[in-house]
Amino acid sequence: MKTKSVLISPIETVREDTGNTPLSLMQPKKGGKISHLETKNPGILQKLMAMGVLPGMPVTLLRRTPSFLFEVDQTRYAVDREIADHIFVSF
Repeated sequence: MKTKSVLISPIETVREDTGNTPLSLMQPKKGGKISHLETKNPGILQKLMAMGVLPGMPVTLLRRTPSFLFEVDQTRYAVDREIADHIFVSF
């Protein structure tokens, strides 16, 4: 099984299975758990962490257009594809 190093905080890396689905490719009304955040951009990572979008949290995609509307921990967020591409979900 192919694995990849994934940055989950500025000072910590973990290895995660790359077979998970980006939030941007999910169908509306589908849910799962955030498996990992995959980005080399510290600004995107900090934004997601500040929002509470963290590995292990349950997530449900509510809408794909005009932006990706999803719910984590009873809070709804709207993000563009650039952000949604970095949130990986397992089912």
